[in-house]
Amino acid sequence: MKKDNRIFEILISNRQIKKGIKKTAKWLNKEYEGKTPVIIGILKGCIPFIGQISTLLNFDFELDFMSASSFKGGTKGSNDIQISLDLKTNIKGKDVIILEDIIDTARTLKKIIELLKNRNPSSIRLVTLLDKKEGRKVELDADYSCFTIPNKFIVGFGLDYKEIMRNYNFIGCLKPEYIEKERSNNL
Repeated sequence: MKKDNRIFEILISNRQIKKGIKKTAKWLNKEYEGKTPVIIGILKGCIPFIGQISTLLNFDFELDFMSASSFKGGTKGSNDIQISLDLKTNIKGKDVIILEDIIDTARTLKKIIELLKNRNPSSIRLVTLLDKKEGRKVELDADYSCFTIPNKFIVGFGLDYKEIMRNYNFIGCLKPEYIEKERSNNL
């Protein structure tokens, strides 16, 4: 991928991402050996993560998706959480694994988990590619995280800025001046 002048730092390289995903798959294979859980991806950011990890899993699983967000394509989250796509799979009595790209404020995930618990699964586990603990607004911990990251605005490998930059094969930090320039252009 060509150099992008909007990125000031590559936080996690593609090689590191692949290594982290392999390690996560190894953990999941141990935890779910002989079981058939339902894997739930939270759209849209989860797509690269699920795409890579699913080929490394040694157990059968059902796959479904939800779409929920507190971000409106920019850099700031809101308290208004919307679920625009719900599961088609009945999870009652089943083990559930939520695969998420990032836990930041955790507001969205907490709402999703509460919603899923009301559907009476056997268990719910949260597995995330990135954990931004400094960004938390509500208490929530992942059962497994590939990487813990600092409180920076990041893009790539499924993470976006205004619906673009998801396609990078690395995770990079967006230049603050680019975000500020966009904000001032929208005023």
